[in-house]
Amino acid sequence: MNHCPPDPHNHEPIPGDDRPPKRCPIPSVPHLATGALLRYYRLQANLSYQRVQERTGISDRRLYGIELARRPLERDIARTLLDIYGAGQEAQAVTALLSGGHMHETHHQVFQRSSWMMALKAAAQEAVLLSSGPLRLAFDLAAPAAPIPGRAQHRCRTMLLLHEPALDRTPVQQLARLIALIQRRALTVRLVPGNLRVPEGLLTEWSLTAGITDTSAAECRRRQLYVRHTPHTPLARNGQPAHSDRQMIQLAALRARTPLDSVHQLRQAASRPRTRTTGAGQSPARTASAAKRLA
Repeated sequence: MNHCPPDPHNHEPIPGDDRPPKRCPIPSVPHLATGALLRYYRLQANLSYQRVQERTGISDRRLYGIELARRPLERDIARTLLDIYGAGQEAQAVTALLSGGHMHETHHQVFQRSSWMMALKAAAQEAVLLSSGPLRLAFDLAAPAAPIPGRAQHRCRTMLLLHEPALDRTPVQQLARLIALIQRRALTVRLVPGNLRVPEGLLTEWSLTAGITDTSAAECRRRQLYVRHTPHTPLARNGQPAHSDRQMIQLAALRARTPLDSVHQLRQAASRPRTRTTGAGQSPARTASAAKRLA
């Protein structure tokens, strides 16, 4: 159960919310994530707020508030919007997520899906990834998003805090791909010293402020969502339950090497001969040579 502090500026009850008689100042995880998903699919469908209002009767102001988790979202409204956006396949997952009510911590498989990850990326001005490897998810999140017709390309500033010990067990091809992403300015990498204990897998911090005018530090903190990608079920948290995740990322960023030093170390690691063949079956000499060409 979540114990949420009341919002001193707003004591109105929230229609359709399962829990609080008072409004929590921190958006709940289900509404924050679902709002980002609805915004993502609306933009993919190239629909304006006005077009959606014409088809559903939902005012542009209300829809804007739903997408930013500032207004309550009923499950039937979410299903209607997803059908209009051509994303009805997400309705079951959204219904299950919203059924939990106002929560700041939830385990749900949707946070492993590429569609939800891309939705968070499209709603974020900034993302920080803390990883001890493997890097597959980091590559997916750093890759440029497909352009949306008639819209300027949204760019999410993405930083990867990579634990140094991961360099010795990462295939050369992946290190070379990391260097290529840095060169294209799609990603900033900072290496975290090995003497700092980093949790296994990937921890992401999303600042979901795309589409709003107030991007103050306080608003960014209020809209931060943390997702731990564990081997079994991902864990999404914000507000007070995310305190330990926030501290871990802040400590890693404080201790991390500069981007320039990190790139230098990445190039050195990619150029070192490996004692085993890599996934493509190349010899150590050949993989080292390929990495040098990229450098």
